[in-house]
Amino acid sequence: MNTIKNVNEMNNKPLISIITPTYNHEEFIGQCIESVLAQTYVEWEQIIVDDGSTDETADIISDYRDKRIKYIRQSNQGIWNLGRSYNNALDISQGKYIAVLEGDDFWPPDKLELQIRAMEKTGAVLGWGKARIINSRGETMTVSPEDIRPFMEMSKEQMMGFLLFENPIPSPTVVCRKSALEQAGGFKQPAGLPYVDEPTWLRLCLQGEFLAEDEIRGCYRRHESQVTAYMLTTMIRASRYSIDFFYSLPASVKANLAERVPGLNEKLLRKEIEYDYYLGRANLLEGKYAEARMNFLKALGRGHASHKAKALIGIISSLCKIDLERLDDLSKKCRIRK
Repeated sequence: MNTIKNVNEMNNKPLISIITPTYNHEEFIGQCIESVLAQTYVEWEQIIVDDGSTDETADIISDYRDKRIKYIRQSNQGIWNLGRSYNNALDISQGKYIAVLEGDDFWPPDKLELQIRAMEKTGAVLGWGKARIINSRGETMTVSPEDIRPFMEMSKEQMMGFLLFENPIPSPTVVCRKSALEQAGGFKQPAGLPYVDEPTWLRLCLQGEFLAEDEIRGCYRRHESQVTAYMLTTMIRASRYSIDFFYSLPASVKANLAERVPGLNEKLLRKEIEYDYYLGRANLLEGKYAEARMNFLKALGRGHASHKAKALIGIISSLCKIDLERLDDLSKKCRIRK
């Protein structure tokens, strides 16, 4: 039994396991680790999973001699195997709670103390708060979500109903109960999704209530890089996951959700109809005109008149090999001139 665990038992405080995946974060990993070392709550372990970094990330981590920091280096698995990295860390974690902190993010110093205190007073399976969104230079861009108050009174059914359409939970603000995460099957990364957060939070909603706090609980770094057309297509395809997740639920759970979240079935149907249209638009950006046309044809067969009209324009664009995004920009400029 290690020294940290003995100290925890003497102080009667739960150990927190911090999972930190990192890859080529030499500019930021130092600040990430320093923000953990600065925590006013000291009963933690940080499990850093280095996905085969090729820069100075490993050397920087090795400079920290604190025994609470565990370093795992693996051959590069890439973003499509991110869930494996998270679950490898989960398997060796010893904490009652699991916190998420990627290698380019960081925390305010009282994050763990205040969040664990709140979690211990409730039966919530996941706690979260607002994140300060910063750029690569450390400058604050915004706070997300801007208004967290509506989430503070949500039931688990209402929270799931929201997550089916949008993920408001910034990952560096999350602390969850390990027992609930294990019951949910660990971190989830369905095939084709480049992230683990939304699928995992959806599964945790089946386990219990979420605790939202109107405070900054993490700092998330948004890199100033352009999203490629390929990644745009991937993200649109990822939106299909929440639809399939809902349909995979037991009938009793779906009925309960539909009863507690007004208009849920109608909103899901609209999302399903819109999915084919927006996937067609992403196909156009990639120059995959045949695929675009196929998706626009699917969209043409469903929805209201205005939706069908947009799908028809998409079909014409695919036949003429016209960039629909440029047509949109041109029409906006024409409206402005009028």
